[in-house]
Amino acid sequence: MHGAALRQHVVSLLCYMLRFPFACFNLVERWLRGSAWREPRRIVLIKPCCLGDLLMTTPLLEVLRAAYPQAQITYVAGSWSKVVPEHHPAVDVVLDCGTVGIPGRYRLADYLRFARLLRQQRFDLALVLDRSPMLTLLPWLAGIPRRVGPDSLGRGFSLTDRVPAPVSPAALRHQAELYLDLARALGLPLGRPHMRFVPTNEERHKAQTLLASADGQEAEPGLLVALLPGGGSNPGMTLTAKRWPVEGYRELIRRLLAELEARVLLVGGPEDRALNDEVMAGLSSPAGRVLNLAGKTSFGELAAIFERCALFIGNDSSPMHLATAVGIPVIALFGPTSPQEYGPYPLDEPHHVALWQHPRGEPCFFLGRMRACPECTCMQALSVETVWRAVRQLLPSPERGGIR
Repeated sequence: MHGAALRQHVVSLLCYMLRFPFACFNLVERWLRGSAWREPRRIVLIKPCCLGDLLMTTPLLEVLRAAYPQAQITYVAGSWSKVVPEHHPAVDVVLDCGTVGIPGRYRLADYLRFARLLRQQRFDLALVLDRSPMLTLLPWLAGIPRRVGPDSLGRGFSLTDRVPAPVSPAALRHQAELYLDLARALGLPLGRPHMRFVPTNEERHKAQTLLASADGQEAEPGLLVALLPGGGSNPGMTLTAKRWPVEGYRELIRRLLAELEARVLLVGGPEDRALNDEVMAGLSSPAGRVLNLAGKTSFGELAAIFERCALFIGNDSSPMHLATAVGIPVIALFGPTSPQEYGPYPLDEPHHVALWQHPRGEPCFFLGRMRACPECTCMQALSVETVWRAVRQLLPSPERGGIR
């Protein structure tokens, strides 16, 4: 058995051993603090990382706000990802936990200091949106009487409400649905919640200004299409295997320009700028028709740019989920990850298309870990023709869409 696998087994064994003493403690606490248990006035959600994952928790935020309209909802997020709850109308307070919750990035002293901060807030209900035993233990240390979260391989030992979570690829469910399982455990009505991210007026103004003069060119009217050739980078993990080949994006851009008369925006973070330049290097296009905006916007400004686009096309990434959250049509390209778990949500929305042609039909990435893949051809299996058919399905003519 490899060292990492052995460590996982040891952690699971310890977690299962702790379940019984915590179950006894929870019974006593429920009896002593029944009112806070039944009618929470101060609710906290805990999800430090990462941007795409936090976006997939936003349907749960919608459900919580509808169920508890008078409650104060606080969201605990890392410095990297707190921008997501800061842009959701259901959230009253955002607590920056720094790097706490990101493996290998924080010290025990940081963890205990943050637990004391949470204790001072006197929360009634905590929803832990992570499978880490350190994070599920955090609200217990903070003295929060009701603690709801996923129980994966025993790691929810300290929770009062342990919600089963899948532990094999055969039991795949969308991440947003797993977060909504916590609302189901509380008996809350769900309705049909959506992902949501609301840019500020200032961010919308900056997006408009950027599009009007990007790279010193006057903006051309017409269809705006956003593409993400990069992505796959988060604190503690880089998964470039999720990227569709550069030449595929080049050919797609050629068709968008020639057949739909589109204006193409290549987006991403600062780390994606060189890759976007590589895509553009193989193109011959009129000035201002293909723009590299990577690293030129904040996350909120990127959302505001997406609001003005007729379509997003890109890899499984936080910008893909961001485009979904602002409500534009999305074509998401999948390989190592499965759209059944990470696709645009809700999965049955007619203006979202998730393309996945994995040769083995099962994800290489599951439970936060990448399995060994000697060939790694799943992204190459997606042809330009397949993607283009999806484009024509969502944008059948040049007249549809445009700057809004």
